[in-house]
Amino acid sequence: MAVQRVTIQLVEEEDGDFGSPICFRGQCYHSLQESCLQAGALFLDPCFPAGPPALGYDQLGPNSEKAKGVEWLRPHEFCQNPQFICEDMDRTDVCQGSLGNCWFLAAAASLTLYPRLLYRVVPPRQSFQWGYAGIFHFQLWQFGHWVDVVVDDRLPVRDGKLLFVRSAQRAEFWAPLLEKAYAKGGGLPWFSHRLHGSYEVMRGGHMNEAFVDFTGGVGEVLYLQPDTPVLFSAIRHALAKESLVGATALSDRGEYKTEEGLVKGHAYSITGTHKMSLEFTKVKLLRLRNPWGRVEWSGAWSDSCPRWAALPEEWRDALLVKKEDGEFWMELGDFLKHFDTVQICSLSPEVLGPQPKGGGWHVHTFQGRWVRGFNAGGGQPGSGEAPSVWGGGDGPWDRGGQSGLGETKRPTSPFPPETETFWTNPQFQLTLQDPDEEEAEDDEGGLGGGWGTLGARSGRGGRHPKCTVLLSLVQRNRRRLRARGVTYLAVGFHVFRIPEELLGLQDSPRRRELLAGLLRADRSPFSVRRDVSRRCRLAPGHYLVVPSTAHAGEESDFTLRIFTERQHAATEIDNAVSADLQVLTTPSVPLEFEMEQLFQELAGEEEEMGADQLQTLLSIALEPGDRGFQLNNQLTQLLTSRYRDSHLRVDLDRFVSCVAQLTCLFRHCSQHLSDGEGLLYMTKRQWMQLATFS
Repeated sequence: MAVQRVTIQLVEEEDGDFGSPICFRGQCYHSLQESCLQAGALFLDPCFPAGPPALGYDQLGPNSEKAKGVEWLRPHEFCQNPQFICEDMDRTDVCQGSLGNCWFLAAAASLTLYPRLLYRVVPPRQSFQWGYAGIFHFQLWQFGHWVDVVVDDRLPVRDGKLLFVRSAQRAEFWAPLLEKAYAKGGGLPWFSHRLHGSYEVMRGGHMNEAFVDFTGGVGEVLYLQPDTPVLFSAIRHALAKESLVGATALSDRGEYKTEEGLVKGHAYSITGTHKMSLEFTKVKLLRLRNPWGRVEWSGAWSDSCPRWAALPEEWRDALLVKKEDGEFWMELGDFLKHFDTVQICSLSPEVLGPQPKGGGWHVHTFQGRWVRGFNAGGGQPGSGEAPSVWGGGDGPWDRGGQSGLGETKRPTSPFPPETETFWTNPQFQLTLQDPDEEEAEDDEGGLGGGWGTLGARSGRGGRHPKCTVLLSLVQRNRRRLRARGVTYLAVGFHVFRIPEELLGLQDSPRRRELLAGLLRADRSPFSVRRDVSRRCRLAPGHYLVVPSTAHAGEESDFTLRIFTERQHAATEIDNAVSADLQVLTTPSVPLEFEMEQLFQELAGEEEEMGADQLQTLLSIALEPGDRGFQLNNQLTQLLTSRYRDSHLRVDLDRFVSCVAQLTCLFRHCSQHLSDGEGLLYMTKRQWMQLATFS
């Protein structure tokens, strides 16, 4: 039987896992090191040259006051006996300099608690003595890939002292070099050859950004209220599972020190917990660390608090370290009074629940993009109505701030609804079959209990078994463009239940008309963050996940990850790519004539149409079963972006070129079909290269 259609099946390309990370910008550490050793020269990084542009663009720009007097020196030029690592790394190795990146340093300090994690980011066997060639390397997770980033060891110095991060052990340099690698490559596409980063783009951020980049894990934000009964248990379980944990004390007016010794507008690492009974009273303590390496809490259970005298000597020796190193203990009640959020990132998202029986979590990762005029549909009506959406914590209106956190206090206005365009957003179908195993509660109500205002778990199903789903939405590549005025967008996602009767209409042209009747099962906060995550408890069934920006027309790349305890199925909607072979082999003159007629009907006398009208015309002209073409989201995004002008308009000539490219693309694919088969397999990278250059 003759083949009637050519169908292109896109398959995921597995690369960049930790065993074989991608070389950032093609720079291979071992090859470059060997080349320098043979030449007897120290490495000079051409991709991140030492100089004013590497410092920054505004407050650290070439002519700024803060950039005056800065030299770029190698450690041995201002330190007598530099060491990459002095004996063992610990959390006191990371002390903040003059850069407002406490979010990054608090995350790095947390990383030192777990050597196994730390050595993934900071590869061992690097030295200023053996095999030294002025080159070092670090490994970061970037939007689905592990990336190996090399740097030379020229560091910004003023008056013989490091300008930015330093170690409490003055001769140790792993932390300053890690900071330089992050400034060079953190948040930048590994394949990019057109941009480089700077130290200043690290000013202002959220700990979860660095947490995720250090582990490839998933970050969750717990919004605190005065009565949060399961918080201590959550933090204790998180630390026990080698998760990275931090806390923020938000501020509307930048960083400032309180009378109790805390710094508002600042990020802290949470490095330990301790629970004890004193005179029939349970005391729950948290150990925190200020990344400055100084300025500590002066209230109850601080280093100088007389309450320590009531403890047995062995307890005091184990818990109390009396020195100004930025680390201190405080009681849970005081913590809840002074801090607003806890940020947790786990290697796998089991942090807030026991290890699933039978192994780890099941994961699907999707790469997507919101394109103006095509699928940047904005938020659904009601996205900002309920205060609980915002969790009463991080303000989604802040665009960077001055606190080094990029956070302010509570928002006051909801985002306006985007009624007409919401259902044009990218959509992903999720199928859940088997509910989770029921779990016993712990002594504080348990991680299986209801999270309430924490926004994590909503309670075990009881009579209605549920599936745990963790959804993570990440904006890609925006931090690196801050010098151009680009900031993070307010993003989030909705989850809708799909009834059985709509499943068969996935490819129907009427499908989007029917979506407005779906019932919402859950939704995330809409926040101005790189990472927005939510833990959902959903009944087995079919669901539609719709990630979006808060406002229609905002463009950005994104990564969506779906984690479940039990096996699940997940696919992107409208991802089919196919064409009728008969259309490809028949003369195209009648087709072009009909195309022109359709164009004139939609474009009118001006003979121009918007990008949204282009999509409508393509849907009419290329409808499966009519003209014989069916396009996926990526190809439609590409065509929309390529053939529109700066005003989102498309004239007749551009439209004809668009149709010609489609015909050429599918004719090329049809030449590679095997006898009797109409299916081609391509990786997404191969497909996009073909679609771009056809």
